[in-house]
Amino acid sequence: MDEGTGVPRGFLPDAVKKALVAGVTAVFMTEEGARRLAREWKLPKELMGFIGGQAAAAKDELLRIFSEEVRRFLESEAVRREFWKVLSTMAIEIRADVRLRSDAEGRVRPDVRTEVKGRRTRRKGSGA
Repeated sequence: MDEGTGVPRGFLPDAVKKALVAGVTAVFMTEEGARRLAREWKLPKELMGFIGGQAAAAKDELLRIFSEEVRRFLESEAVRREFWKVLSTMAIEIRADVRLRSDAEGRVRPDVRTEVKGRRTRRKGSGA
């Protein structure tokens, strides 16, 4: 019995162990990195292709699920409330100077200078 995994020794052939590790590892690697790993471990071409295809599909599915969860989180009412709570405690001052000046060729060009300052304000009823 292998103490690390609880699987009897010799239960899985080395090629199967390598294929499983390569498949899981390939999800987090680039396609070229997964191919290089498969070549180093001398896995059959069919198995390399299968692992590559499965890894690509798993990576696509993982990214799809992750992006859906992030989108759902960002669209949630709790995030919206916290965002507005932060904005309601801030004052933003914007100052802009716009001057029309002639360039060397006689064309009029705007010269714009801006200054933006942000500061926290006291919340009503916070006593701070």
